[in-house]
Amino acid sequence: MRILFVSNLYPPHELGGWEQNCQEIVARLRARGHDCHVLTSRYGVGRRPPAEDGISRTLHLQANVEYYRPLDYMLWRRWRSRANRLALHRALDALAPDVVFIWGMWNLSRQVAYWAERWLPGRVAYAVASYWPTEPDADTAYWSLPANHAWAERLKSLARRSILPRLASESRAHRLEMEHVACVSAFVCQKLLDAQALPHGARVINNGIDPTPFLAATGARSPGTGAELRLVYAGGILPHKGVHTAIEALGLLQQRGQADGVRLELIGGGHPDYMAQLQRRVGELGLADRITFRGRVPRDEIPGRLALADVFLFASIWEEPIARSVMEAMAAGLAVIGTPVGGQREMLEHGVNALVYPPDDAAALAGCIQRLRDDRALCARLGNAGRRTVLERYTLDRMANEIERWLEQVAAQPVAAQSTQTQDEPPQ
Repeated sequence: MRILFVSNLYPPHELGGWEQNCQEIVARLRARGHDCHVLTSRYGVGRRPPAEDGISRTLHLQANVEYYRPLDYMLWRRWRSRANRLALHRALDALAPDVVFIWGMWNLSRQVAYWAERWLPGRVAYAVASYWPTEPDADTAYWSLPANHAWAERLKSLARRSILPRLASESRAHRLEMEHVACVSAFVCQKLLDAQALPHGARVINNGIDPTPFLAATGARSPGTGAELRLVYAGGILPHKGVHTAIEALGLLQQRGQADGVRLELIGGGHPDYMAQLQRRVGELGLADRITFRGRVPRDEIPGRLALADVFLFASIWEEPIARSVMEAMAAGLAVIGTPVGGQREMLEHGVNALVYPPDDAAALAGCIQRLRDDRALCARLGNAGRRTVLERYTLDRMANEIERWLEQVAAQPVAAQSTQTQDEPPQ
């Protein structure tokens, strides 16, 4: 098959595990003889994207990743829209794909997917790992929210009177068919079906990981001894990820005199304002000698970092579709303490392969940490059970097999006698 992947982000310029999954699936399908090309954004590469075999970094995101810039919308929106149309048009002409595979849509204009549906009808597939079909796009979200200051709100309210109706009209004009959809978890699928966002239904294809490097790192692990308990968090340092809950939990243990030997390493980066807030709180609680901000770590170093820990903390407070980081920690043999949010309730079984606590409940999390500190046998049992969970249900090979069979079915669909040379063709 000739497959055109369309994604908002693509490694090494990514924000999380879903983009990493994209790269891994591309590699797996290429190894099986499929011709895969990736069309992604310019994020992280500046004005002159480097030449990369099979990757075109030519799309424009709707907004800056960290801060929305309203002037960008005013000055560049129409130009970016035309540039995206042209980039997609050129990719379709160059590859003549059997199927277009829409992978990541956060902060990417839905018009890109709309044009793909128009120019290759019946042959566009969507991998959905979030709730974007029911959520406003980046522009609509920003202009719908009040400004932080009264004077700014007066200006913004004047602008939104014309901007929001225009955005709503464009959304209606570019409604997506979404004929072929695979959701990353049963939770995501049901949530979107309940919202009537999937007019043709959907299937579930869980994401997965390559467990090999994590299994190898397990052999080099040196388990903690005595009262020592080494905790690790790896992922985005963002408010909805609940990292503040972990810090507050360690603060409670310290207040009770129960934090001896407990250490937490935070791996990852995030929004600078939130990072600064967390670092201030660590200082206020007197936890500087117990909590380490490791920052971003190259992906190939993650297995080794996990091997230095005993317990993985998954603290998300939002309806996480399903977390790659938990799969990696389980494959590495770590016990998991996590929240049963979103798709995680399909993976985490309290007392079987994890300890589960309510989202944003620092006291409950502190209790789970103390329990594993006092019962190292339970810690080991949970780690072993978690590894079995991943090997049986969440491997990358299983994911690639299911995606390959599904895309072959999509590519076999009859397609209308239509080329990209339509009235919607962007000017040369």
